[in-house]
Amino acid sequence: MKQKDRSLSWTRTVYLLVALVLVSLALVLLSQGRQLGPVEGAASVVFTPVQQFVHDATSGVGGWIDSVRRAHDLEEENKQLRTALDAVTAENATNQEYKRENEQLRAMLKFQTDRPEIAAVLANNIGGDASGQMEIMTIDRGVADGIRDGMAVISPGGILMGTVLSTKKDRSTVLLITDHSSSVAVASQRTQSPGTLKGMWQEGGRLSVQHIPRDADMKEGDLLLTTGTGGKIPKGLIAGSVSAVHQNDVQSEKDAEALPLVELNTLENVLVITSGGEK
Repeated sequence: MKQKDRSLSWTRTVYLLVALVLVSLALVLLSQGRQLGPVEGAASVVFTPVQQFVHDATSGVGGWIDSVRRAHDLEEENKQLRTALDAVTAENATNQEYKRENEQLRAMLKFQTDRPEIAAVLANNIGGDASGQMEIMTIDRGVADGIRDGMAVISPGGILMGTVLSTKKDRSTVLLITDHSSSVAVASQRTQSPGTLKGMWQEGGRLSVQHIPRDADMKEGDLLLTTGTGGKIPKGLIAGSVSAVHQNDVQSEKDAEALPLVELNTLENVLVITSGGEK
């Protein structure tokens, strides 16, 4: 079929449909006066499919519009739920931070109550060793705050973390007890058996207790306390917990493995003991 013939056929179809719709509307109007009952019945047979087609088409469009509207409403509701969830998450994080700070303050208060003879300066952890060669911590207190080399650095609860290695006016470097060059005199809290606590950070951040007398009573679970001998570390600070004891029948001494009782690099606040005698 030529293009022109197809155009004429389409035009005639459109005209026919328009005419059918107009006649259908006229019959509807006349039916309200009940004057064309027989004709209406006959016409309904002809025009009902057309009316049904128009109704279905408009219903489909209306349903599509409703679907679009519902999708928009769901999107808005989803945005509101995400906003509410973000607010709850932020509030929970804030509450956790308050809880952590409260626990640190309680620990500090308890330590100061238990050891009133000790004076300490609160400091913030501002970084570690970027090269990864040493187990150190940098704090934001220095000479201007009365910090000196060799002073003990403890957690808010009084657990030994290390000693001041070097100082500047407004900051200091702390050598943590897990560093291989750290050495602290300790004794078992249970039996007072002596030993030297050395760092073993290359082996998972553990500690080694060396120079333990061969016949000393030291076993797994014993707490290790500082003896206060040498340097500026007060006596009686908790330094670690024994995890294993190695006995050698040939040597005159034995050694043990120990673990620190705090995550040394994760604490945000520490205390630097500036003065304090033996307990």
